[in-house]
Amino acid sequence: MKEIMDTSSIQRNTVIAVVLITLWKIYFAATLQLHPDEAYYWLWSRHLDFGYFDHAPLIAYVIRLTTLFSQQELWVRFGGILAAVIGSVLAWNLSLQMFGDKKIASASVIALNVMPIVMSGYILITPDVPVFFFTGLSIYWFWQIVETQKVRYWYLMGIAFGLTLLSKYTAVLLAPSFFLFMVFSDERRWFKTIHPYAAFLLGCALFLPVVYWNSTHQWISFLYQTRHGLRSEHSPVIKNLLEYAGGQMLVAGPLFWLPGIYVSVRSLFQKDKRLLFLSLTSLPIILFFAVSSIQRTAAANWPNLAYFSFGILATQFFFSGHQIKKRLFWIAIIFSVFLSLIASLHARFSILPLQSISDKAARSDATNWFYGWKELAEELEKDPSIKFAMTEGCQIGPEISYYTRERIFVCVDYKRTLTNQYNYWPFPDELRDKNGVDAYPGGSNVPPYKEYFVSGGRATSFTARRNGFPIRTVNLIYGSGYKYPVAPDQLVLE
Repeated sequence: MKEIMDTSSIQRNTVIAVVLITLWKIYFAATLQLHPDEAYYWLWSRHLDFGYFDHAPLIAYVIRLTTLFSQQELWVRFGGILAAVIGSVLAWNLSLQMFGDKKIASASVIALNVMPIVMSGYILITPDVPVFFFTGLSIYWFWQIVETQKVRYWYLMGIAFGLTLLSKYTAVLLAPSFFLFMVFSDERRWFKTIHPYAAFLLGCALFLPVVYWNSTHQWISFLYQTRHGLRSEHSPVIKNLLEYAGGQMLVAGPLFWLPGIYVSVRSLFQKDKRLLFLSLTSLPIILFFAVSSIQRTAAANWPNLAYFSFGILATQFFFSGHQIKKRLFWIAIIFSVFLSLIASLHARFSILPLQSISDKAARSDATNWFYGWKELAEELEKDPSIKFAMTEGCQIGPEISYYTRERIFVCVDYKRTLTNQYNYWPFPDELRDKNGVDAYPGGSNVPPYKEYFVSGGRATSFTARRNGFPIRTVNLIYGSGYKYPVAPDQLVLE
């Protein structure tokens, strides 16, 4: 009876923890303005396509689905909140199936939810959200193959793998991870059947629309991501690797990441298929980006698809053996929660006194990107004759589109802006005789506005403030009549 009550309390406490974390995310998702990256992906959702310049298209489909009835910030971000909840169910079922211990299952769910990359990162909606979720789903279905030996799970895994590819190109690293596991376990017997190959082809078939889009756009997305991820920066190797390791400790929690790396390596040499599977679906991905950091430091979020397996594996390590390891687990969890709370609370309430350190520190605060965009849109809408805005880059423009609810059409000056998705959206002919504005960052050179407008040149500026402190200036040049030529057909990567 006591065991039944303990089991019930474990499940109840796990649900309570997930609900509380989810409510926390909902609050911040509803009250923070969109980050420029989020606004950019939201704009994709207004122009659905088989592919986009920067990434695979699934993020646009997710946002389009969650904003069918409302364009409010919460609904733009709702896909990440929902993914974390469903991912918690997957983590519970997978860890319980593997280890038969509800304490490990509960701890795995909590560990995955409080990792900074999930607890704070999933407040935002980026391609990392669907790639993490569908990676977890792919891993879950693959383990069903191992556990049940039933053929149908190959095809469910193939579909999940295809959706992972549609989320982010880095998902291709799942295929060699699964391959390595089959080679180094008795699951290699599946190589004698058609099912692994058919499942892989099924996943690739789901990805074919992205290949088609790239084939009709000079393979621009594939080329961009390859050069973006692998180009050399000619910086010291040790410096790059240390920065990479530091970034991984931040996204996973430093007290969780270091033991996790240890047990991931150790699991390669143990005769435990469960640990080998979790290690080979996480460690090779982390190591791949470590090696790529020799040329250029990988961004902290790039290996995020490794952390579904990694979280479960590290949790199992903490809960096996001496009681002291369990205490260390909860210390690691508390520290991760602390990091996430500080980041979230500062983003919303400015709890870190950066201005007291220096004005430069306050202006360079990364959470400033959540402020000032709605106010900029309101400034532009004071003149109802403004119908279009010329911008540079992908920061100001998407925010203007979102916070004016697309009442102001946004285009870019492709001569002073690196190629991006805006190059593929033509200027509407019906707006060519309307009034517009060139919006460019403070400190930048005055743009050649006479090339854009038939007449005009009235200049002003808008200063975004956070708690009264100036964080960003956007210069504005008003004009009438749009005469800029369309973007060239052949786009060249810089």
